[in-house]
Amino acid sequence: MIAPRYLLGAAAILWGWQTGQWAVAIACALALEAPALTTRRVAVMAERQKRIADLALVLTTMVGVGCYIAYGNPRAIVLLFQWLPVLFMPVGLLQVWGGEKAISLDVLFWSLRRQRESAAFHLGYAYFLMWLVGACAANQRGDAGTLALAALGAWALWNARRARGERALWAGEIVLALALGTALHTGLHGAQQWLEGAAPDWMTGSGGTRTNPYRSSTDLGAIGELKQSDAIVLRVATGGPLDTPLLLHRASYNEYGGTSWVARGARFAEVPKAPDGAWVLRSGPAQRTIEVADFAVHGNPVLSLPAGATRIEGAAISLRANNLGAVQAEAAPGFLIYKVTVGERDAMGQPPTPGDLAVPTRERAAIAEALAALAIPHGAPEQAIARVRQVLRENYRYSTSVDAAAPGRTPLADFLERTRAGHCEYFAGATVLLLRAAGVPARYATGFSLQEYDAASRGYLVRERHAHAWARAWLDGAWVDVDTTPPGWAATEDLARPSLARARTAFMDAWSQLRYRYARWQQDSGEAEKWAWFGGIGALVAAWLLWRVFGDARRARPNAGVAGSGAGLDIAATRGNDSAFYAIEAALARGDCARDAAESMVEWVARLRRRAGDADGAALAPLAALHDRYRFDPRGLTPAEAGAFATACAAWLAKHDDGGAANTVRRPPAA
Repeated sequence: MIAPRYLLGAAAILWGWQTGQWAVAIACALALEAPALTTRRVAVMAERQKRIADLALVLTTMVGVGCYIAYGNPRAIVLLFQWLPVLFMPVGLLQVWGGEKAISLDVLFWSLRRQRESAAFHLGYAYFLMWLVGACAANQRGDAGTLALAALGAWALWNARRARGERALWAGEIVLALALGTALHTGLHGAQQWLEGAAPDWMTGSGGTRTNPYRSSTDLGAIGELKQSDAIVLRVATGGPLDTPLLLHRASYNEYGGTSWVARGARFAEVPKAPDGAWVLRSGPAQRTIEVADFAVHGNPVLSLPAGATRIEGAAISLRANNLGAVQAEAAPGFLIYKVTVGERDAMGQPPTPGDLAVPTRERAAIAEALAALAIPHGAPEQAIARVRQVLRENYRYSTSVDAAAPGRTPLADFLERTRAGHCEYFAGATVLLLRAAGVPARYATGFSLQEYDAASRGYLVRERHAHAWARAWLDGAWVDVDTTPPGWAATEDLARPSLARARTAFMDAWSQLRYRYARWQQDSGEAEKWAWFGGIGALVAAWLLWRVFGDARRARPNAGVAGSGAGLDIAATRGNDSAFYAIEAALARGDCARDAAESMVEWVARLRRRAGDADGAALAPLAALHDRYRFDPRGLTPAEAGAFATACAAWLAKHDDGGAANTVRRPPAA
């Protein structure tokens, strides 16, 4: 079924409206609808059609890889779907400008090219759907866009109605489809909102970027899952190795219940911006500056900041900080590179509240018993912090494999009294509750620990398995980091890694380095340099692709004959113009048998045979097929075939040289 005139152009305009790419959309719409204003067509042989389809596939692959390098998934997938109709414009133009009514499926699918024959269909509706999917991928919410989408869909389906007298039924079906689509959209949107509220960890990214500072809860074991991954999530330039591992804070939690830490009462406010463009967290003298390259899968990342951060410089649109010390940037998916100025003390986060001293009822007995057994002093914050750090580091063991708690006991109580082994979440949780029981306000903090120094970049590679949890305690008017996990925890994890994981890590690191270098180049280079590089690469790729599609023109025959009637415009304009079949066409055109503008020679001869009702025109079919081979096939005809073809055409003309050539194909008798 052929799509209605102007439907593709309207779909392109809708795409431009939803994506904001008006210049691209208007150019595509004009190119797709211009054939309605002229009878000129481009006759393209099957082999060249396949090359054009391959060109679109190569373009799509290149853009998909580029989007993945720059943005990662799922943003790369969304962008690819959004630009898919533009990337497949060569195929769309092949259909609307070609002389054929349908395109063979083996042009689009490699798997069908070994078959002798394959089905053919008009690409109009399929390409129309591609434009609609691209418009929807822009995710521009609004009733106007939805109504425009529905109107285009109804227009497209107008020709599909079953009979002229069933317009009312067709209209009812359209209304029913719109109602069902609206209900489905509303239901899915509600399900997404429910899922974000019921399971925030599922919806806040993957790997080290899953931190959610709003309705956050972190279960015992959540960070333990990350310990199995070597994916690089941060690159931190420190200018050289550090004496002690630096902790990069992402979020703090102040309430513990069951097995979860929750950020209760976390309220965000805009971070003020200085005249020089930096965001100011607090005032104070600077000790050092570090640079963090953070890859945000979904955008709007929670920043990884050391204690004492005072200023942030980066490409984010805005920053917001909550009263528990988390800072979130408004930024697009992909790399966010920012510089952090670090001072002496950390004043981020509000002063402690009574909740920062609360010990859950289920844990009170075990915590009180451990407080007494470990001789942790009460009412002396500095001494209590030192004692908790000493006891947990010397008497407890780090392990990523944690057994289930004994019946009737909580995981933290089992850790303190029986197993004395666990990963950082157990050490951090126990530290917070022990300090609270000793009268020291404390919170549970998550983020990363700098463990792997990279001499080449004079900085640290931070992997998902470097995700870490620790305590923050209120000491002398500021929140200080208290990390009680035994110092050798990173080495313990590294030794436990299987050899297969080590081999896979090398490949992942090379890919991560490529993406980082690209992001760094984008940030550091000027617009002129970017245009020069992209323009040069684009020109080379375009030249190669055009050579692949039209490269056989160098083998074209010289224009030694008389051109055809001009009803069809061929891409290889210099090949086959000396075909003897043009003389037959001219002879028949003098009568009432002229070829239509959109017909190929083969289609024209078939129409004449149907019209004749006898066998006089049967001899023209093989001659027309040989003409098409001579005219369009890059391999052409062999010398022997060319001679036989010319002789056969001359014989046909000689047979009808009595002036009856124009009447060879007779009209059917009048009714």
